[in-house]
Formats: sequence, structure tokens, C-alpha cells
Amino acid sequence: MNVAFIGTGTMGAPMAANLVKKGFAVVAYDIVPAALAAAARAGATQAGSAAEAAKQAEIVVTMLPSSSHVEQAYLGPAGVLEGVMRCRLCIDMSTIVAIMVGGEAKDVEEARPVLAAMGANVFHVGPVGSGEVAKLCNNLIAGVAAVAVSEAFRIAEGFGVDPKILTDVIAKSSGNTWLMENMHPVPGIVARASSTRDYAPGFMTDLMAKDLGLAVNAARALRVPVVVAPAAQQVLRLASSHGLGRKDFTSVYQFLKPSDGNAPV
Repeated sequence: MNVAFIGTGTMGAPMAANLVKKGFAVVAYDIVPAALAAAARAGATQAGSAAEAAKQAEIVVTMLPSSSHVEQAYLGPAGVLEGVMRCRLCIDMSTIVAIMVGGEAKDVEEARPVLAAMGANVFHVGPVGSGEVAKLCNNLIAGVAAVAVSEAFRIAEGFGVDPKILTDVIAKSSGNTWLMENMHPVPGIVARASSTRDYAPGFMTDLMAKDLGLAVNAARALRVPVVVAPAAQQVLRLASSHGLGRKDFTSVYQFLKPSDGNAPV
């Protein structure tokens, strides 16, 4: 099966590489030459535009930073819709980790081999748009958790509590979270965490702040009262403004250093 993959950056490149490993013929495009070159090294064919990538594709996958980037990739000059000839499905996966799918059941089943090649956890959430809702809800929780865990460990640090011991305590207590177990914001606690690699993203602070903003706007449109999410978004925005925007969002722990004098008290 021929797959066009648009957006081969931090998250997209390994996903495109997985498709190649699973035997799909991948034609990739990214506006950043270095990102496109990385996809080519993984075995994808390079295209000069989104339209060119989509020309022979049966399925188009986009993995881009924001809705405006997705709109440009599909509808802009030399975009996907200019090039599609054989394409049966377009799959937007922008900023999604677990694969949360919205669409008709028959379309989801047709796309499932491609989706399964990029991630182990594929969920059909409901009709078109439902996957995006699930993603925003997940990221609301993750963003709030990153701020809460970071604040807790900064308080403990101030009292001289060993973060490794505190992690063991919380792991067996009601405050345990998936984020703490897998993406611990304190360096050196979880080997695979971004914090142990100078907060190399993962998922950038800028993007998490953006997603929290989308979730807050959705809540307000529905007249759902939200208090914690806007506060977490503000903290993440401040972290971005202090140079952490392109670091992993767990770098908010660095922003909350008491000695910096920049914490949003």
C-alpha cells in the first residue's frame, strides 16, 4: 500500500519509519529539509510538496503541529488536495500519542493496518472529530499533571526530601500518575523520560500550551466550568516565554525553580 506522510518532525519521523519497517511504500514531505532527510534515511521516498507526496497515495497521513498547519497542508498551494488521485482516506494524527480515531467504522477498519503500524493502541472513539476531542481531553490531563507533579517535587526539594524516595512513596499512593511513572519531570528518576535527556521533546511546551488553550476554549463554548486547566495553561505559557517552548512540556519543572524568581506565584 502506498502511504503519503506529511510532517516528519520529532513525532512524525519515527512513525513514518515504522510504516517503512512494516512494508508500506512511504512517500514523505516536510517543509524542513532536515526532517525530510531523516525520513529518507529511514527508507521513505522524498517528495517536493504535499501534492507530490499525495499523488500516488492510497492513504495520506498528516502529523503536524497545529490545525492551521493541517489546513495549509491540505488546502494550501501544492497541498494534498491538489495532488490526490488514488487516495481513499486522509488521516490527521497531529499531536496524538495513543491513536484516537474518529470516523465511520468501515473507514477506520480500512485504515487500521496503517494505524497499527504506527502505534500499538488504536481506539475508534466515534464519528469524525471524536478522536480530536479525546486527544484534547487527554492532553488537558497530561498538561495539568505535568504542572502538578513539578510543583509537588519542587516543594519536596525545598524541604530536603529525596525525589527518588518521594517517587517511590507516591507510586504506592493516591497521587500516582502515568506521567510521573513514564515522563518524570525530575532528571535522573526515569531513564526513558525526556528530563533525563535535557528535556528533548517528546511533546513541546509550546504545543501543550496550545492544546490546553483549545481544550479551555471548547469547555467555554460548552459552558463547562474550567478552573485548573487555564491555570496550567498560563504556567506553560510562562515557561515557553522563558525559553522552554521547544523543550518537552515536562521542562515546566525547570521553570518552577524557586531561585529563578520567575514562578507564577
